[in-house]
Amino acid sequence: MSAGVIIRDPQTMASAKKEYKLGFFSPPNTTNRYLGIFYALSEETVIWVANRDTPLTDSSGAVTLSQDGNLVVLDGTNRTVWSTNLTTSSVISPVVQNPGHCNLVLREEVSGDTLWESFSHPTDVMVQGMTLSQNVKTGKQVLLTAWKNATDPGMGSFTGGIDAMSGTVQLFTWNEVQPHWRSGPWNGQIFLGIKEKFYAYLDAIAQVNSDSAGNIFSPLRRLMGSSCGILQEARYERLGITWRRDGTWWPIRKTSVMFMASVGCLRGFEPVNEDEWGRGNWTNGCRRKRQLQCGDDRFERLRYMKVPDFAKPSSSRVQDECRTACQRNCSCIAYAYDSYIGCMFWSNILIDTQEFDRVGVDLYVRLSASEFDRHKERKLYIIIGVAVGFVCISILMFIAWWLIEKRKGSKAQDSSILEAGQMFTTDSTAIVLKDGDLPKFTLKMLANATNQFHEDNLLGRGGFGPVYMGVMANEKEIAVKRLSAESGQGMQEFMNEKGEREKKKKEKRDK
Repeated sequence: MSAGVIIRDPQTMASAKKEYKLGFFSPPNTTNRYLGIFYALSEETVIWVANRDTPLTDSSGAVTLSQDGNLVVLDGTNRTVWSTNLTTSSVISPVVQNPGHCNLVLREEVSGDTLWESFSHPTDVMVQGMTLSQNVKTGKQVLLTAWKNATDPGMGSFTGGIDAMSGTVQLFTWNEVQPHWRSGPWNGQIFLGIKEKFYAYLDAIAQVNSDSAGNIFSPLRRLMGSSCGILQEARYERLGITWRRDGTWWPIRKTSVMFMASVGCLRGFEPVNEDEWGRGNWTNGCRRKRQLQCGDDRFERLRYMKVPDFAKPSSSRVQDECRTACQRNCSCIAYAYDSYIGCMFWSNILIDTQEFDRVGVDLYVRLSASEFDRHKERKLYIIIGVAVGFVCISILMFIAWWLIEKRKGSKAQDSSILEAGQMFTTDSTAIVLKDGDLPKFTLKMLANATNQFHEDNLLGRGGFGPVYMGVMANEKEIAVKRLSAESGQGMQEFMNEKGEREKKKKEKRDK
């Protein structure tokens, strides 16, 4: 696109490989028109927007090169609603190219110098070849800026980019100017504060030199910043022409919460304002219970942590040196070690600290030695409590065992009890005892057989008492002698009669 060429809505300009187009589009649920770059087969997948804060209200817009060499968007009255705003007046023959990777480039045709490019002015999407950067001398940043909402691509309140001013390179999102979420330090392989990516490379390269720091992402991926401050990493599916969400990094509240892990104060600290914490307001953070004594202090090891913000890296590559260096420096309140970064030290404040699950860095927090003494006392109390509890439980278990064994012993005395069905077919509650060849029945069985010892079943009376006729469940007839309370006879006479009966049965068999 050279000087004098005008692209009017709905005309488009395609990239060299026909993958991307420059043209006008309307977001969902609105008729406003914007100049943007989008995928050739899907206008809904917008990569970049030019006049994001100055929409056209109709389809009369156009894009062209102005006489001063700027790329401009014009409305139906030829009023400029957006411009690249180049201030140089030495542009002789400007041309606009979309060479690929959805980067719109304004060049000087003769010299080939790049005058302006859309990659240096991104909206909410980062793709192959694009660099989020920060000039470590001036602080100037190339940032992603979220849309206001899905209908309005205007600049929202959330931005995302690289911060390298504190000594380590981190990925941030900001709400206005306040930090909203951070990735933790980049160690050359991963961002230490992204739990989901702790063992999976982000396909990115962080570069730091004397002038700037940048973060470059691999092909076919994009990093999006949503209107609510969430960074989403996605992969382009060529067949479906859609973006598949590959991972989401949910933001963590980053206010002035100090010494915070899993919404609670670390050991040795307490809330500054208990009432606020009770209402879920942690803005004032935590404070130490006991002041440090420098030489007598010790370190508490916290495992699997997202390290706090404002880390000061050191060139030391030996972990033991980290502890020694922090111990000697009274202003050092914590340290950590990463094999790629080396030592990291903190002073004055610990902020945005989070406990992960089985991934993360060991963080060593400086505490007063008295905290460890109190911890030993608490451990002793816990040990005593556990020991007492164990003894009590053991006693209760022994008593339970004794009762069970006693019950088993009682049952063992009745081990001769068999189901009546083994000798007589009776109901399920019947039990028969065998005493030699003479069967014994339960009182319930005999009561049922004699109709509760009804007088109609009375056969007569003997020395023991009344004798009843009974009929068992299998229709076998029986005679039942019932010992009377008025009878003077008892167990001895009963056994004698049993012996006489056995003797008569033997004599009958012998005959």
